[in-house]
Amino acid sequence: MSELIGTNNVTIDTNVLVYAHDRDAGVKRERAKQLIHDLSESDHLIFVAQVLNEFYAAITRPRRTNPLPHEEAAQILSDLAAAYIVLPLTSAITIRALNAIPVHILSFWDSLIWAAAKEHGTPTIYSEDFQHDRDIEGVKFVNPFL
Repeated sequence: MSELIGTNNVTIDTNVLVYAHDRDAGVKRERAKQLIHDLSESDHLIFVAQVLNEFYAAITRPRRTNPLPHEEAAQILSDLAAAYIVLPLTSAITIRALNAIPVHILSFWDSLIWAAAKEHGTPTIYSEDFQHDRDIEGVKFVNPFL
């Protein structure tokens, strides 16, 4: 798989994917959908398995105002898995993530996404959860909603 992953690739955090499918997200929904479309058109978008897992948990959560039904969320994930490279979570990525938590003050879940991007030479993660333009060991976080 690494031969398919280049330094021009980017990935998105769970919040971007959730906004793209959240009917109540307004302007953020439109921006997220446009970003995903643009990155797809440029053929640079890849996903981290952790993002797909978090997406399902977040978008189907019963406490959401309008949760997606299982079938719809599962279809979205099936379509993404078929259309894009999905970076796996491996033991090496988990250890990298664990080591990064105290150094870079990341949550475990965010650290997994960062570690997968770092491991596979993916230099950009689009997310609103980090300081815009923060660079952690060569992986930059870009807030697409600014």
